[in-house]
Amino acid sequence: MGSRTWWVLGAIAMVVGGSAVRADQDERVFTRVRAADDQFRLLIREGDARSTTFRAMVDEIQQSNALVMVQFGLCAKGQVRSCVSHVGGDARTRTIRILINPRTTNDRLIATIAHELQHALEIIRQPEITNGEQVMQLYRRIGTGKCAEGRSDRCETEAALAVERQVLRELEG
Repeated sequence: MGSRTWWVLGAIAMVVGGSAVRADQDERVFTRVRAADDQFRLLIREGDARSTTFRAMVDEIQQSNALVMVQFGLCAKGQVRSCVSHVGGDARTRTIRILINPRTTNDRLIATIAHELQHALEIIRQPEITNGEQVMQLYRRIGTGKCAEGRSDRCETEAALAVERQVLRELEG
């Protein structure tokens, strides 16, 4: 995990009831959840529109001091479908980068994004976490299996798995 910082220039927006909207239209503007390309931008919008769970997670991130960037990438040389690949910043502003392998259906991709947004929220809810080392300490406490036992750096939480299942149910319903 590196220490690269993301700089973001966005459209002028105002906050209305906790959600950012463009002044000239009703479309929600995501100032804290960003996509590195059009495919992920559309998937985030679709997840936000079709899943109340996804939308609630985006809303919580929008209220945080973190910028979450979702982009194409391979985790563990393609052995893992998605991951948090970077956490950096300081007490004022944090950045979290999420990598996702897009080789699946749109609904599964949206559920995978939700899974990783849950991991981002687990980090965001701990304001003292500003780097990869602190993230690993967090997942040693809240993770499951080999990660919690200190035998693996591939960490998972029951909450992220549950969110993924819930969002998939909402998308299918």
